[in-house]
Amino acid sequence: MFSSRERPQDQRLESITTAKLAELAREALDDSSIQLRSWSRERVHGGFGGAKGGTAIHRFSGRTSCDKTWSIILKILYRRPNEDQQSPYYWKREYEVYRSGMLDDLPTGSFATAQVYALEDFDAYCWIWMEDIVDLKLKWTLDDYQAVARRLGRFNGAYVTGQMLPDYEWLSQAWHCAIVPALAESFQNIECYLENPLAGKTLPLEAKARVLAIWRDRAIFIKALSGLPQTLCHIDAFRRNILQGPRDAVLIDWAMVGHAALGEELVSLVAVSAYHEALTQAECLELDRVVFAGYLDGLAEAGWRGDAKLARLGYTCAMTLRGLAGVKQDIELMIDAGRHQNLLESFQRERIDEVAAFFAEVRRFRLLEMAAEARALLKH
Repeated sequence: MFSSRERPQDQRLESITTAKLAELAREALDDSSIQLRSWSRERVHGGFGGAKGGTAIHRFSGRTSCDKTWSIILKILYRRPNEDQQSPYYWKREYEVYRSGMLDDLPTGSFATAQVYALEDFDAYCWIWMEDIVDLKLKWTLDDYQAVARRLGRFNGAYVTGQMLPDYEWLSQAWHCAIVPALAESFQNIECYLENPLAGKTLPLEAKARVLAIWRDRAIFIKALSGLPQTLCHIDAFRRNILQGPRDAVLIDWAMVGHAALGEELVSLVAVSAYHEALTQAECLELDRVVFAGYLDGLAEAGWRGDAKLARLGYTCAMTLRGLAGVKQDIELMIDAGRHQNLLESFQRERIDEVAAFFAEVRRFRLLEMAAEARALLKH
């Protein structure tokens, strides 16, 4: 079933012709002579950010007349009314990224990107026809995380050592700072929300005072980020958006890309992994250690010779702001009973209070400890 948001364009999807798909398949297979024998379409799960990003993903696949297989992804981005281009989640940003060509020459030793076969703009939504990449590494080790962080260091480092920053108006600006104003209502009403027993478990009484103190000091972390070296950041570079393809590591989903402080790039890699890999405190600390070491290696390989404390400050301040957003997210998940079954399945728990306790455990690392480290760095 399609959601109500998709219905106005169902007819356009259903009217896609064999001739159109044949053109795309010829490009995907790099063979101008092929004809299609069969094809089908399936809806693909869009990932954790799909609802926020307003996306739908479809895979078209089939066989050619000479029995070659092919597959192509159609990513659909939907307009949200009254949304400015500077919104952290601007609906059309990824389309504009591919249309601009800014990914055609990414820094050496960083990442490949998915090949884009066609772009179509229908005003209320737009289509990105792109390469369907098979991820060849389904389980990551700490060495894999460190290698990815090293690539991110090369990527970010290039723009603080001479490569010109792209300057399109639709690029995000200080993404982790930009998400903070939307948190105000949740923190203003936090006492009311915490009357819910599950919300209280995900934000225990002993942590509440420290969390509220961090919220009151949010401007300190925002100001610190604005004073650091600025670079181009993907912002959402975590496990699901980094595919180990047959030719290289491929970075996908550029919906949040923009200008941000050195170090901010690591937040998703560590914070999202902490949640979706269900890491313990000890595992979070080890991941933090190897990822940051890899990132510094990548920065050095890009030619950056600055103080490592600057990158660490960018990382810890941005992680703190992301952690504040996590408070809002986790409380909302706990008070919405309709989402509990999905949470139980996602985190492989038997009871929802176990999920709440897990959220509280992750918060100790990615908010309380990160804020304490950021404050210590700002004193020196």
